[in-house]
Amino acid sequence: MSRKKPFEIETPRAEYDYFGVSGGVGIDFEESIADIGSGSRLERSQDIGRYPLAVLVAGFGVFAVLSVQLFHLTINKHDEYQAIAEGNRLRTEYLPAPRGVIFDRRGEVLADSKPSAELVAIPLDLPRDEAAHNTVIVKVGVITSLGSDEIEKMIPDSGISQFETALIKQNLTREQSLILVEREQELPGFRVSSSPIRDYQRVPQAYAHLLGYVGKLTAGEYEANASAGYLFNDTIGKSGLELASETDLRGKFGERQVEVDARGNIKRIFGATDPVPGNDLVLNIDAALQDELYNNLTTRLLELGRRRASALAMDPRSGRILAYLSLPGYDNNKFAEGISSNDFQKLMSDRDQPLFNRAIAGIYPPGSTVKPMVAIAALEERVILPDTLIRDEGAIVIKNIYGGQDSVFIGYGRRALGILNVRKAIAVSSDIFFYIVGGGFGPAKIDGLGIERLAKYFRMFKINEKLGIDLGGEQAGLVPDPEWKQEYFAGDEFSAKWYLGDTYHVAIGQGDLLASPLHVLSWTATIANGGKIFRPFIVDRVEHDGMIIKQNEPKVIGEIAASRENIQIAQGGMREAVLSGTATSLQRLPITSAAKTGTAQFDSRDRNRSHAWFTAYAPFENPEIAITVMIEDGGEGGISSMPVVRDTLDWWAKNRFLP
Repeated sequence: MSRKKPFEIETPRAEYDYFGVSGGVGIDFEESIADIGSGSRLERSQDIGRYPLAVLVAGFGVFAVLSVQLFHLTINKHDEYQAIAEGNRLRTEYLPAPRGVIFDRRGEVLADSKPSAELVAIPLDLPRDEAAHNTVIVKVGVITSLGSDEIEKMIPDSGISQFETALIKQNLTREQSLILVEREQELPGFRVSSSPIRDYQRVPQAYAHLLGYVGKLTAGEYEANASAGYLFNDTIGKSGLELASETDLRGKFGERQVEVDARGNIKRIFGATDPVPGNDLVLNIDAALQDELYNNLTTRLLELGRRRASALAMDPRSGRILAYLSLPGYDNNKFAEGISSNDFQKLMSDRDQPLFNRAIAGIYPPGSTVKPMVAIAALEERVILPDTLIRDEGAIVIKNIYGGQDSVFIGYGRRALGILNVRKAIAVSSDIFFYIVGGGFGPAKIDGLGIERLAKYFRMFKINEKLGIDLGGEQAGLVPDPEWKQEYFAGDEFSAKWYLGDTYHVAIGQGDLLASPLHVLSWTATIANGGKIFRPFIVDRVEHDGMIIKQNEPKVIGEIAASRENIQIAQGGMREAVLSGTATSLQRLPITSAAKTGTAQFDSRDRNRSHAWFTAYAPFENPEIAITVMIEDGGEGGISSMPVVRDTLDWWAKNRFLP
């Protein structure tokens, strides 16, 4: 059934029957008259003369019906039909603007926009007759393979401007677009429009958590953002840089005045202002380095039978993030094109959580990567001197003064590492040395730092804070101390008490000490540069038409209160790890480097399960890059994660380092 016109009277079936016409509702009034029987005018005049009273009654009835309907239309429905009439004449249409382009530091395009056909509905133009409305919905559903109920849910009853569009289906196929355009006349209220969508041009999984993704506004997002100029069928950044830099990347809508007919079809365009593309982002990310790191890490994960990992690289002289990975990733192009509910559900139900941004939101025990920090603290507090020697016999035993069972603390692998100074202890990653330095040990005649001073230095390195990276979702780490434990285990006197063993565990990066991969990268860079903590940042600048409109600069957010000499001792220990300790594989690099392994146990029921950490910087004499890799449940850091760092630094030395 065609759409009912506001000022058209539909002839009732009874009137057709009166004139001897067999036909149903929906036949035009003029056609009905033309089809009346073939008798002559004289015969019809005679019939009328034969039934004068019936003719008068019928005429009066028709007049009464017309009068009531006219009153209803002109008085009761005046405002509604006036709005419809205006809508059927002139409208302002909005022209979507492409988002800004995202470039890497060398001008490589990471994210751009491409045209896409989408089906939209204009609620004002939909048939008001229920049968006609349902017929149109069914036709659209057949073409788009959508259910009628599904389409109805996407058409808002209220809450949007009468001329705004509601998205029905994104990323139409060419065949669907052609059919919909060809049958536009029989689908009032629906239109195919061209809209720019995001195009992530490199391996999506390698950039998913860095760039994030965009999507259409939900009803809640529209309500929250309508006052900022967003339309109901608008697109917004949902995660990553797309979200964090939304105000820069978002373009400005164009407008045009159009004249349309009663079915919403455009007849004339009176004038238009072009849309303005969003601003461009130029990142500190080196796409070639990112690709190399991604390839090395995914290859290693495949060898280990693991999927969860993260890796980052930073310039320790500035805080510029050079590479950023969280795995597993996902295809953010699917979100831009309108991800199916099945694909989204697969992502949500995946036990490896591909939507989780591990690099900044995951917090883990950092293991032995903390030992250079503990060394700086112990030297600065004069708990030890540079030449202090401690014997590592593979274990230490703490006597129970109450006569119960003694506590035994073992080193990793139960290996006795012999007599060590602080540099060698870092190089070979001695747990026993740092148990004693952190918590003290009577037979060694060392009191130890104690938890309060340990916590003080960990907080100085800002483990307990967000570092302020220009991405959403960053999490602070956890620096435990007796006060925290009392609060956390309130009501459980035994668990709430702080024990010497707690201090021992924190001193080697275990227990309740937690940090993100970004934190580990940050303190590696801080030690490399001599004690400055830079705010990590990804976006170098914002441009429009090649003109810089915003330039981000390095920012020091803290500095370690330690002497240059003591920091250099920690640096020397990390260098010694490469020369003779746990990271000797890096000796094959064409540049000098310093490194620290970390093997962080996380399962109290199975001591063999651990996260594999490896963090390093290069060149040793004048650091230009720091890199951290963490593989969840990956085993030993010096075995599992080290090859990824080594191979990536090798590429960097051959392709980016200028001696």
